[in-house]
Amino acid sequence: MIATQIFLKTLLKLPRPAVLLSSLLAALAAAGSAIGLMGAAAWLISSAALHPPLAALTLAITAVRAFGIGRAVFRYLERYLSHKLAFHSFTKLQLFLYDQAAAAIPLREGRTAQGHWLQALTSGCSTLRDFYVRGLLPPVINLLLLIAIITGLYPVAGKIALLLIPLFLLHLLLPYWTSLEPIQSAGTYRTLLDDSINGRDELCAAGSWPAFLPQLDQQANTLKEQQQQESARNYRCDLLLQLLDALVFSLLLASLAQSVLIDSSLNFIDLSVWLMILLAELQELQPLTAAARSIYQSRQAAQSILVQPRPQSPTKNISHADRSNSLLTVEQLTFGYHPKIPILHGLSFHIMRGQHTALVGDSGSGKTTLAGLICGFWPIDSGSIQLTGQISANLQNAFLFTGTIRDNFQRLIPGISDAAILHCLQISQLSGWLDEQPAGLDTSLAADAQNLSGGQRSRLLTALALAKPGELLILDEPTAGLDKKTASALLTGLLSELDEQQRTLLLITHDSPAAFQMKQVIHL
Repeated sequence: MIATQIFLKTLLKLPRPAVLLSSLLAALAAAGSAIGLMGAAAWLISSAALHPPLAALTLAITAVRAFGIGRAVFRYLERYLSHKLAFHSFTKLQLFLYDQAAAAIPLREGRTAQGHWLQALTSGCSTLRDFYVRGLLPPVINLLLLIAIITGLYPVAGKIALLLIPLFLLHLLLPYWTSLEPIQSAGTYRTLLDDSINGRDELCAAGSWPAFLPQLDQQANTLKEQQQQESARNYRCDLLLQLLDALVFSLLLASLAQSVLIDSSLNFIDLSVWLMILLAELQELQPLTAAARSIYQSRQAAQSILVQPRPQSPTKNISHADRSNSLLTVEQLTFGYHPKIPILHGLSFHIMRGQHTALVGDSGSGKTTLAGLICGFWPIDSGSIQLTGQISANLQNAFLFTGTIRDNFQRLIPGISDAAILHCLQISQLSGWLDEQPAGLDTSLAADAQNLSGGQRSRLLTALALAKPGELLILDEPTAGLDKKTASALLTGLLSELDEQQRTLLLITHDSPAAFQMKQVIHL
C-alpha cells in the first residue's frame, strides 16, 4: 500500500499553486458566506420584535443580502475553479499514464492482462481527478471554519466547544475505516464474466455451458450480498455520525443556555445567532463523509498510477564460495523487446540447489520475460545466464494439444506410465475432477483445452511440468484462479514432491502466502 504522505505529496505537486489556492479561497468564502447568512438572519429575526434602531435593522438586512449573494457567487466561482483544478491535474495524470503505458506495452502476459492493466490505469486516473473536488477541499475548508468558530465560541461555551474537534475527526476517520473492507468478489465475478463472453462458443461446444452458468450465478449472488453488506455498513456509519452530531449540538446548546440563564454572559439574541451558526457548521460537516471515502478510493487508485516499479535486486547476497552449488546464476542481465526500453536491467541473483525461490513484482515488471529468457526463448542483450541441469517449465500461454489427457503427457514424456500421470495429477489437485470423468485419462480435450476451466487448465499444465524431468521447475502463477484451500494443498504437495525428488522450484507469483513459503524471494 502506498504511504499516505507519498500519495498526498505526489497529488499536490500536480496542480499549479495559484489554481489550488484560488479554489480553496473560493470554497472557503462560499462556506463562510453560508454560515454568515444563517447568523445574520438569526439576529434579524430574533431582534426585530425588540424594535432595534433603524440603522441596526438596515445593516442586518444588508448583511443578509450580502451573505446570500456572496454565497451564490462564491459557490459558482468555487465550482468553476475546483473543476479547472481537477481537469488541469487530470491532464498531467493522463500524460504520466501515457508514458507508463508506452514504456510497458506490449505486456508478455498477453492481451487480456494488458487490457485489465490499461483499464486499471484509466479508471484510476479518473478517480484521482475527483480527489481534488471531493477529497481535498472539504476537509481543509471545514478545518479552517472550525478553528474560527471554536475561537469565537470558547469564551462563552468553555471547553465544551472543543468537542467540535473530535467530531470533525470522526466525520473523516469513521467513513475511511469502514472503507477498508473492500468488496472481494468483484474481481472474481469480472473474470468469470469475461470467460462467459469470450469462451462461450468453446463451452457450448464442449457441453460445459450448463455447468458454468451456476458458477456465474453463484458469484453474482455473492457480489450482490457483499454490496448489500457495504451499503448497510455505510448506513450504520452515517447514522452513528448523525447521532454524534445531535449529541454534540445538545451539549453546546446546554452550555450556551447556562450562559444565558445563569451567567448572563449571553442574551437570547446571541443564543439564537450561535445556534444557527452551529447548525450551519454541522451542515458543513456532512460532505466530510463522502470526502473520506473519496480519499480512500483515490489512495487505492494511486496504486496503479503513482507507484513506480521497485529496483531489480536480489533479496539475498551469496558469497563466491557458495556459487559452486548454484543451480542458476544470473549476472548483470539486461533485456528489452524494444530498443532503448529495457524491461530487465543489470539483474543479478543466484538460486542454489534445493533453494525454492519466488519471483515477485508488479505486472509488467518482467517476471514472465525472465522465465522465458532462462528457458532460452530469446537472446539476452547483455549479461549472462548460467544453468546447471535441465529445466521443466509451465509458462503463461502454454499450449495443450487436442486429444486425451494421456496423449498430452505422452507427447511431452514418451513412455510415461499411467501411474506416474495419476501421481502428478493428484499433486496438482486434479484427481478429484478426474474421478468424475467417465473416460478417466482418456478424457478428450478440445483445442488448447478450452473445455476446461481456467483453474483446471492451469493445474493440468502444472502436472505436465512436474512430470517432465528437470532439476529446475519453473511455474508461472500456478495458483491463479484457485480458492485458498486448493492453492494451499497444491503448493504443499508440490514442495513435498520436489524435496523428495531433490528438485528446485522457481515460482512466479502474485500470491503473498505462496511466496512466503519459499526459501528465497526475488523482487523485480
